[in-house]
Amino acid sequence: MTEAPSKTAIVKATVIAFFVALLILFTAVLPAEYGIDPLRTGKALGLIGLSKAADKATATPGRATPAQTGIYTAQPNTYKVSSEDLSLTPGEGVEIKYHMQKGAAMVYAWKADGLVQFEFHGEPEQKPSPDYFESYELDNKVGRDHSYGSFIAPTTGIHGWFWENKGKKEVKIHLTTAGFFDSAKMYSDDPAGEPLELEDPE
Repeated sequence: MTEAPSKTAIVKATVIAFFVALLILFTAVLPAEYGIDPLRTGKALGLIGLSKAADKATATPGRATPAQTGIYTAQPNTYKVSSEDLSLTPGEGVEIKYHMQKGAAMVYAWKADGLVQFEFHGEPEQKPSPDYFESYELDNKVGRDHSYGSFIAPTTGIHGWFWENKGKKEVKIHLTTAGFFDSAKMYSDDPAGEPLELEDPE
């Protein structure tokens, strides 16, 4: 029987993933998405201007887009880490959301032992309408068993995932996050949400 990784090992892996994501952010994401190229890797790899070309080709009126925050964004407190294990029976759904300030960063990884339909989305504190939300990633057809990435909050508000098990067997999900969020809640049976424990990095 394989021994489960220790809490220290999980936190260390989360920290390593955080810095790897930052490296990817500076070498690829910022040059491609925002035209910011501090390491000159965007020019070398031909990434400068890709987002502008894509926006012109696929622009949709009224769709929210992430705000440019610049190369460096100071934060008043250290980042937090969170690790959650979820279990969804057939037909069951669950939602986890983190409260983040505009421009705050997060790296994340979730993996399931079966396919789940999901949406990564956010709700700004200042909504243009009561039912307004911003969708960042969506698979409500086939479903997926994982998603890894980095995220910069385009607005101050709550941002996170909704997962739903449309299959015939129970599915278990493990979610790991690290970032500048100040609170988190899980929404299942209780519409008010259940507060989740956040930890400082060791």
